[in-house]
Amino acid sequence: MKLNRWGAAAAAVLLSTSLAACGGDGGSDAEKGVALTEKMMKMPEIDDSDGLVIRGEQIADKSLLERARKESLDWYTASGAESAELTAARFEAETGVKVKMTRLPSGKLNERVLSESGAGRLSAGVVTITDPVLAEGFADEGVFVPYQTPTYDDLVEEGNVVWNDGEYYTAYYSAYAFAYNDQAVEEADAPTSWNDLLDPKWKGKVGIVNAGAGGTVQGLADFQERVMGKDYWAALAAQEPRIFDTTSVQLEALARGEIKVITAGFNSTYGAEEAGAPIELVIPEEGISGTFNMQGLTNAGEDSPAAQLFMNWTMSKSAQEFAAAQGFVGSRTDFDQVPSGHYQLPKADDESFVLYTPEDARERGEDIVARWNKAFNFSG
Repeated sequence: MKLNRWGAAAAAVLLSTSLAACGGDGGSDAEKGVALTEKMMKMPEIDDSDGLVIRGEQIADKSLLERARKESLDWYTASGAESAELTAARFEAETGVKVKMTRLPSGKLNERVLSESGAGRLSAGVVTITDPVLAEGFADEGVFVPYQTPTYDDLVEEGNVVWNDGEYYTAYYSAYAFAYNDQAVEEADAPTSWNDLLDPKWKGKVGIVNAGAGGTVQGLADFQERVMGKDYWAALAAQEPRIFDTTSVQLEALARGEIKVITAGFNSTYGAEEAGAPIELVIPEEGISGTFNMQGLTNAGEDSPAAQLFMNWTMSKSAQEFAAAQGFVGSRTDFDQVPSGHYQLPKADDESFVLYTPEDARERGEDIVARWNKAFNFSG
C-alpha cells in the first residue's frame, strides 16, 4: 500500500535505509547490494572461476578481473541519485569491484570534467552524462577515448549505440510519459492517452517541467509536436499547467496532491512510486519519448581495469536488464525489454518509442526551447 504522505526526505533516505537494513551490521557492501537490488531483479548466474561470465556473456578475462578487483572504480554520473546508487550497488554485487560515485547534474558535471581534465587531474575513469551534445564535447576535447567492449561488433550493428568508433556508448535511454496521483484520481477517471491531458477537467491540475530544463523534457516537447501535432503545445498551454524547473519538485507536488497529473520521466517517477508515493504511471497508446544516456571511458580510465570492467558490464545483458528494471529502456535490442515492476516499456527499436537524437538536439534544440517558452508564456 502506498503511503498517504510522501516527500523529498523519504526518497532521499530510501536507498541508505534499505541498504543498511538489508546488510545488517556485519554484512559486506556486496551482500547489501545483492539484497537491495534483488528486490528489483533477481541476481543473474555469475561464474568468476576463469574471468567473469554473467548470464553466459564474457564480461572480462581472468587478467582484467583480477586487476580490477585490486582497485576501485571512480565514476562520475549525471544519472538520478537513486538510480546511480542502485547501479553502483549492482555492479559491486556482480563484479566484486567497489565504486566511488560522484553525481552532478549534466551542466555542472560537464564543467567539472572539463576543468579537471584540462588541469590534468581528472580522477573519474568512466563518465555517464544525460546530454549527448556534452558527450560529443568530451570526445572532441579528448576526455573520452576509444574503447571496445566485448560486445562491440554487435553493438555497432545495433545503431545509435556506438559513437565515434567507441569513444562513447549509449548506455540506456530515458523514457518520458505521464502519471497521476492515484489517491486523488479514480482509476476510471485516469488519463490513458496524451490527448486525455487536454480534457477540460484537468485544467489547472497538470504539472509539467519547462522544456529548457534538460534534454529529457526537450525531447518530450519534440515528441508532442512531432507525434501529437503542431497544435498540441497550444492546447496543453490552454490547460494552465503548473510549470516546474525540476522533476523532483514536480513529483513532490503530485504526491502531495497539489496537482493531479504530470508529464513524467519514467525512471524517476517509478522510483518515487517504489518509495511509497501515491503515483501511478501511464504508458500512453500514442507512444513515449526517449532520450540518450551516454557513457565513455576517460583518458584517466584508459589504464584502469576497474573502469574497463564497468564499461564492459554496462553494455552486458545483465546490466541492460537491470537498467530496464529501474525504468530505463535498454540500448541493446537483441533481447526483450524486461518489465519495470508491473510496467512494460517498449524496446528501443519499437516504433512507439520515439527517440530525440543527438542530431535533433544539436540542430533544433534551441529552436524547440524558444518556441516552447513562447507557447507557454514561460520566461524562466
